[in-house]
Amino acid sequence: MENRTSLLLSGLSRDDLLIEIGPSYQPLAPKSAGWRTTVVDHAGRSDLVAKYARDPSVDTARIEDVDVIWTGGPLEERFPAASLGSFGGLIASHVLEHMPDPIAFFKAVERLLDRGRGTLRLALPDKRLCFDVFRPTATTGRMLAAHRSRAVGHSYADLFDHVAYLARLDGRAAWTTEPLQSLALDHTLDQARHNAEQGTSAGAAYIDCHAWQFTPTSFELLVLELTALGEIDWQIDWIKPQPYTEFLVSLSRPQRAAPPGESLQNRRAALLKGMLLEIRDLADRVAPDAGRPRG
Repeated sequence: MENRTSLLLSGLSRDDLLIEIGPSYQPLAPKSAGWRTTVVDHAGRSDLVAKYARDPSVDTARIEDVDVIWTGGPLEERFPAASLGSFGGLIASHVLEHMPDPIAFFKAVERLLDRGRGTLRLALPDKRLCFDVFRPTATTGRMLAAHRSRAVGHSYADLFDHVAYLARLDGRAAWTTEPLQSLALDHTLDQARHNAEQGTSAGAAYIDCHAWQFTPTSFELLVLELTALGEIDWQIDWIKPQPYTEFLVSLSRPQRAAPPGESLQNRRAALLKGMLLEIRDLADRVAPDAGRPRG
């Protein structure tokens, strides 16, 4: 955990103005430790304390005062106009996969961070290491479609798939790079359909889910393609796979020109091939003794 925190905070200092989204009871840059952090969450501190009050695994004393309550709409509009472009970093741990419209989030962060030095730090679930294991990785086309529709809630398909293909390994929702022969589905098809219909009926309350699935290479491809299309304006500085559940990412605004068409095509093809290798690694852990056909 110390290594994880140090990676997500690397290059940032307590003098920087930071934003942390959804820290809840596990802040990475707590104000109590001297960080100049604007805390963004879906509810205020008292509501969060009440939410976790009966959970013995949660130290509610670590929940900090929430500066910005954000339950939807453009994130940047929740901040004073004078503060836009003044922040040195934004940290979001296990947040992006829940967002109905990730492109809108990337655009908002572009407006919030300092153009020259601002950094975006993400912790993302690696779908090979968690309950999303059976679901395909997110594509650029799906993200574009969500953005074009101005999605504010999750689609019927995402709400269905989140439940229908949710898997556990010996009862666990996340794991390491270990054998996966005992993977099992957690819900029935009828339960999945009920979840989807409940979440998309007229006047329905928001139902959360993992709408987007990533591996390190698939996420790199998404950022590359969305930036090449002019939808977002980010480059990946580093990706750090972790031994359990997730990978960490640092992004900044591009300081160099976009690659020419041929180089872009070659890079896309290389990443797509890398994704196939990631899936091969996953298949080997599901059936380590099966071997591979030759020919």
